[in-house]
Order: sequence, then C-alpha cells, then structure tokens
Amino acid sequence: MTRHHNKLALAIIVTGLGMPALEVQAADEPSTGQLERVEVTGSSIRRTIKQEKALPVTIMRPDELAKQGLTTVEQVINTLSTNQSSMVAASSVATVSGGASYASLRGLGSQYTLVLLDGRRVASQAVGGYATDLNAIPLAAIERIEVLRDGASAIYGSDAIGGVINFITKRSITGVTIGGDVQATQRSGGGSGSVQISGGIGELAEDNYNLYGALSYQKTERVTTLQRDFANKYFTADNLSSRVFPFNYTYRGNAYNPTAPACRPPFALPLGATTCGEQAGLYMDLTPEVEQLTGTLKATRQIGEHTLSLQYVGAQNTSTTAISPVPLIQIATLRPGDKYYPSQLPDGTPTDGSPIVLNGRASPLGPRVTESLSTTQRLAFNAEGLLADWDYRGGAAYSQNETTIHYQSGYVYEDKIRNALIAGDINPFGDSLPGAWKQVELSGDGWQAKYTTVLADFKVSKEILELPAGNLATAFGVEARSEKLDSQIRELAKQAIGSGIAGSQSTSGSRTVTAMYAEAEVPIVKSLEAQLAARYDRYSDFGSAFNPKIAFKYQPIPSVLLRSSASKGFRAPTLYDVYQPDATTYTAQKFNDPLRCPGGSPANGGNVVDDCNQQFEAQQGGSRDLSPEKSSSLTLGIVIEPVPEVTASADLWWTQIENMIGVLDPGLIFADPTKYADKFVRNPDGSLKYVVTTTQNLGNLSAAGVDVSLAWRLPKNALGNFTLNLDGSYTSKYAQQMEKGGAYYSSLGGWYQDAFPPTVRWKHSLALNWRNGPWGALLVQNYSAGYTDMNSNGEEHRVSPYILWNLSGSYLWQKKLSITAGIRNLFDRDPPFSNQTNTFQYGFDPVIADPTGRAFFLKASYKL
Repeated sequence: MTRHHNKLALAIIVTGLGMPALEVQAADEPSTGQLERVEVTGSSIRRTIKQEKALPVTIMRPDELAKQGLTTVEQVINTLSTNQSSMVAASSVATVSGGASYASLRGLGSQYTLVLLDGRRVASQAVGGYATDLNAIPLAAIERIEVLRDGASAIYGSDAIGGVINFITKRSITGVTIGGDVQATQRSGGGSGSVQISGGIGELAEDNYNLYGALSYQKTERVTTLQRDFANKYFTADNLSSRVFPFNYTYRGNAYNPTAPACRPPFALPLGATTCGEQAGLYMDLTPEVEQLTGTLKATRQIGEHTLSLQYVGAQNTSTTAISPVPLIQIATLRPGDKYYPSQLPDGTPTDGSPIVLNGRASPLGPRVTESLSTTQRLAFNAEGLLADWDYRGGAAYSQNETTIHYQSGYVYEDKIRNALIAGDINPFGDSLPGAWKQVELSGDGWQAKYTTVLADFKVSKEILELPAGNLATAFGVEARSEKLDSQIRELAKQAIGSGIAGSQSTSGSRTVTAMYAEAEVPIVKSLEAQLAARYDRYSDFGSAFNPKIAFKYQPIPSVLLRSSASKGFRAPTLYDVYQPDATTYTAQKFNDPLRCPGGSPANGGNVVDDCNQQFEAQQGGSRDLSPEKSSSLTLGIVIEPVPEVTASADLWWTQIENMIGVLDPGLIFADPTKYADKFVRNPDGSLKYVVTTTQNLGNLSAAGVDVSLAWRLPKNALGNFTLNLDGSYTSKYAQQMEKGGAYYSSLGGWYQDAFPPTVRWKHSLALNWRNGPWGALLVQNYSAGYTDMNSNGEEHRVSPYILWNLSGSYLWQKKLSITAGIRNLFDRDPPFSNQTNTFQYGFDPVIADPTGRAFFLKASYKL
C-alpha cells in the first residue's frame, strides 16, 4: 500500500471512530517502534489500531474536552450528540435520586446504556438502582472514553441495548502534576473550583513497573430560583399551591384563609377570593450544591509478556438541595375549644362549631434541605498478556455504592406537628412563640442503600487461521458476577412528612449472573470482513438467554468504507426494578381529581383547595411480577474521504425493545381515569390518597435515527493548523406503547399528552480548533433542536433551539505548564422558555438547558 493509502486508511479509521482530527495528524508522525496491539470497545480481539472494526465507536479525550471548561463526567457525556439523558444533576432537586446523573444513549433510557470502567461493570447507584452514576467515575484518571454506538453488545452484556460507554484509565503516570481550575459566573450562583494532583513512579518499558495515584476535589455552588429571572418571572396563578402559610382551612366544604385576600407576599398570594396560595417555586434550587472527591491508586507490574495490575478507585459525591417548605395536607382537625379554632370566618360570619381541617406549609422552618452522600469504591485486579500465543485478559473486581439520604433541615415529624397544632403550641395562622417550630423539626439519616457487584472474567483471542483474504481471528470469554441491593429505610424517614419515602419499608435482594461468549472476525474477500459474536447469559432469578450478533465491514475502494451490524438483546429486570422500596411523593405537575373536581369544578364533596389543580401523591416502587425485555438492533453506515482533507461518516440505526419495563406517568393516569381506575387509591372520605405508579411491563419501544460526523483538516500554513469537526445525531422515530398490544405514542420533537418529555430530533457539537506551536484556541457550538412545548394551558408554543457557544485559548510552556482560559456560554444565552411543569423548576427545562449562564474559567496544570 502506498504512503498515501496508509494515510487515507488511517484517516478513515480515526474519523469512523469519532476521534478529533488533531489525533489524525499525531498518528501520522513517524514512529520508531511497532504499533501497539490494543483492544477497542466493541471487540475482544486485540489488533493494531490501524485495523478498523465494523462497529461505530466514538473516542473522546477528556484533556481536549476540558478546554471547553468541562469539569465533570456528566458535562463531558452531555456533549455527546447521541446522549439524551433525563436524569442530570438538576434532577436531584425535589427527587429522591441521591444526587445521581446518568447517561442515556439514543435517549432510550439510562437503564439501556452500559457504563464500564476499563471494560468492566461498576456497581449501580444504590438509590437509583438501575445504572452506574456518572459521578462515580474519576475524571482525573481517565485517559479516553470509548462510546460504542451500537446496541446489545454480545461482548460486554446483552443488556447494553442503547450502547456502551467505556471509561479507560491511564495505563501509567510518571512524575508529579498539579492542577486546578476556577469558574466564576457573571450572575450569582453556579461558581465552581477544583484542584487535582497526580503522580507516579516507574517506567513500564524500562523498569517493568509503575505505581501512580490521582486525587481530585471539586465544589460547585447551587443556583437558586431567585438568582435567575427566567426561572421566576413567568410564575402565574397556576403555580400557586394551596398548601400555604398562614394555613388555609376547610369549613363545611369551603376553604378560607384568615389573611385573604392580602395574604403574605411575595411567597403567599391570593388564590381566589377567600384563600391564599404559596409561590412554592421561589424556594427551589435550580441546581444543587455539589462536592466531589475522587481518588485512584494503580500498581502495574510487567513480567515478561504478562502485565499485572491492581487498582483502587474511590468517589464521594455530596449533593445538597433545597426545595419548598413541607406541605401539610389535612394535617390536623380543630374543634371548638381548641386554641386556634376560628370563632368567625374572615368575612365576620360566626362559625357554628363544625370542625375545620388545616392545610398548610411549614414555611417558618424554611425550605427542606436534603444532603445526599453517595460513595462508590472499586477494587480491581487485572492480568493480560500472551499465553501459548493467545492474547488473554482476565481479572476480578469488587465495587460498591453506598448512598445515604440525610434530612438536614426543614422537615417535620408528622405526629409532633399534628399534636402541636391541636394543642395550640403552634399558631397555624400567624407567628408562634420562639422555638415552637423547632420542637417539631426533624433531622438525620432517612435512607441508607448499598449496591454491591462482585465479578470475575477471562477471555482469550488469537488469529487462528490464514485465509486467502486474511487471518481468521477468534475470541472466547466467560464472566460471572454477583449483585446485591440492600435498601434500609430508617424509622426517622417514616415520620418525615414530605420526604418522599415516609411510607416506605426496607427491602433487599440479590442475584448471580454467569455468561459465556464467542467472537470471530472472518475475512470473506480482500475488501469484505464479517464479525460474528454470540452471548449466553444465565440469571439466577430470570432464566437464560442466547443473543447473537453479526457485523460487516466492506471497503470497495480505499476512500469508502461500508459497515453494518444486527444484534439481539436481553435485559432482565434490575434489582431496583424488583426491590425498589415503595414510596409516595408529590407529582411535579398539578391535576384535578377526576371524581371530586371533574373538569376543574368541585363536585361530589370536593373543594378547590383539596381537589382542584393540586400536586397529588404518586406511589412508586418495585415489582416482583416483571418479565425480561428483549430487543433487536440494526446499524448501517458509511465512511468516506473524497479528498485527503475531508472525512465524513453516517450511521443509520434502529432499535426495537419488547416488553419494556417502566412506570405509567401520572399524567396518563389522570388523563384517562376510567381506563386506569384501579390506579386511584382513596381515603375513607373519598378524597384522593395517591395514584399507583409502581414498576410494570409496558409495551414496545421503537426508535431510529442517524449519526453523522465530518472532519475537515485544513492544510498547515503560517497561521497554524485549523480543523473543523461536526458530530451530530438525528432521531427520526421514537414510538412507544404503554401496554402490550396498545396504541403507539411518540414524544419525538415534542411533549406527549403533557406526560412524557420530548426526544430532541437533532443534536450536534461543532468545533473549530486552532493550534500553532504552544498556542491553541477552541470555539465550540453545542446545539439541541427546538420542540413542541408541554402546553399545559392549551396554548401553542414551540421551545426554541438551545444553542451554546464556548470559547477558550490555551498555552503550553515547555510541555510542563498548561494554561487555558475561556468563556462558557459566550453570548450569555438564557435557557429557552418552556411552560413545562414536569419538574419543580419553572420557566425552562432543566433537563435540556443549563441555568448557570455565562461563566469565565481558568485552568492550569504544572508537571514537576
């Protein structure tokens, strides 16, 4: 092959993998040694890096991404055009999530994205339960991130229906490097700072050993509703909650407040002529306060053709959130003779001795503040090398996540507050004696959960046969793992009103999984190669499954590469799906009780305060009556290089999931109360207690789209090197059933029935990179397409596209001192307006948009 063809083939490979164009230039520099045999995510067969695979893989370098001011794994993964996660850091506000954030390739759901660390699983987050928390990954020790954009991996697990994200740690570190960064926002809130140190001794090639460690600490300030105009200026009467301070009360079927219509602004405003409503959203955090500490220790020993390593990884993530004061629903009944029983109504009409029911909010205690402490630890042993001419890799790993939900302030004991109201120790309609509210306040640990994964694996690969078109390579592997979930609800939580788990019970469960797989790369003709793989899994609780996979790579001419794959997948219900503790929590969206407030008008004993436009409770929880999911996936792609400076790729994908596991959104239940009549649980007086949204098997999910990439490498000139990279993903189909055999709905490009958030049709990252000697600059556009809004009031509204520009400049002095300065959100773009009420943050969608605003950052590192 000519030198030009060598360059061309390598360029196709690199762009097909999604590497930045700068790495193409680096790879083309002269080398004094042989190419290292490596294993790229998607295959267990070790080859030289110049041998492209048939599966689409994106490779990301954290050092390059840091130039955008990205400091967390969540931020890094959110730059992926293929990632559309519904659980981000902001989601921990007003949810019992333990502060977790997850990846969701294709937008299929976090449970379908398999997150690996050095090719092996990490324990799932114990409170979220169905996926690995991105906060458990130590970014300071990561060398690269490989994203397999192809579902149902026969190599790593047939539950990887959406794809695989493999975080690969640094093989070795020598010397000591210290660094840090600081981010200052133009508006208050959201600033951050971090410090990192890493160091190691021993050269593997010369000393046959390396020992290194890396430690990182970061703290990020919260952003509150009051700090961002776009999060509070759109509040309307619909945002008012009838759980207010001073309390509303119900008397003979009608609601009153002694301070109405004046109420106590700005938090309490008139709600009708005789009652008040709380502007609860004013108390909310938009993003939490987060502290993260990660550490890595790795010892590696080279013994001939064998490499042994022992690695410890630890990550501690503390997320602190503040939400509205505790709502107190029908908390107490006052009768004549009780201290604060009203002798007359606000209009002066005497009361007749009928009881009154109190509905209020513990506003004198301030917002509910919850601290979630999530600690992940992992100890892994790895051995790899050559054994009887076979490449082998084997090892064992123990990983554990322990998450504690701690009630810091603002919560109350249910019995104590009720008794204090009846006894008159607390005034529901005005100021109480100093310390009265503190007597009923609750604090302490409420939920402690632990998820443990223990695994061992071994695999071998070898080119076993020379065929006319090339060498036939095979790989064989076995894996065994044990998983355990232990979820302990403390007695304190059972007394905590508004905790979301007040009625929960402790649960635990475990399982073992064994698997074996085989893979073969078969050269059919000189330009056509097939990859065949199959995996057999056996679950101790959900039976066994056999899942095959086939992929092809065809290169008819040097400038064109075609690839395709087809696979089957299998996902057993996670331990969290089965053993999640039952919990009741308030819906973010407001509803009308279909029985006591049909169409928004009180009836059948209902009233405006209790039954109309209310946040009702929904019961969540696992189910032991679940069946496994099955999937089918297909990809078809092309990589071309029409001229040496331009390389482009496009990969069509399609995924079908059968028997999908999920929950019915409360919006669907309230929208069709006849169909879902069994989901409504009522109190003895007929009022709605909660709706049931426990985990169940739904119907099928079908999704499709195309991933595209473009790399344009301008010729080197006196101004330096310029590259332009585009990575984008277009989703063309997203249709889902809510019951087996039922109708399909689609949330593609817009909300579905105010119940399910949109799947964005188009998302891309566009980067212009410049380098000239030690100087560099980067301009990046991150784009998410607009969509049809929730339209909770029936108005027609489109959410505008979300477009952010990041700009930075960097300087490298003598390969020791690196400095980067930049601006995130260069044009200080506010999140586009959304009328969604699916989260407790209003005026925008915190899943799609970042409320931080323009931020200035400075990063520096120095190698001693």
